[in-house]
Amino acid sequence: MQKALIIQSNGSGKEDLERLLRDGWTVQSITVNNGPSYNDFLIILEKQ
Repeated sequence: MQKALIIQSNGSGKEDLERLLRDGWTVQSITVNNGPSYNDFLIILEKQ
């Protein structure tokens, strides 16, 4: 099973990522979205 999670430049979503990692999810890929006023990360997680 896979999930997608966005971590925003203001730190929003970081707690969700930490919770998923504690629950056994692993990071499969990270994509950076660089904008003129923001930097977001799209994180794909997987759990077997």
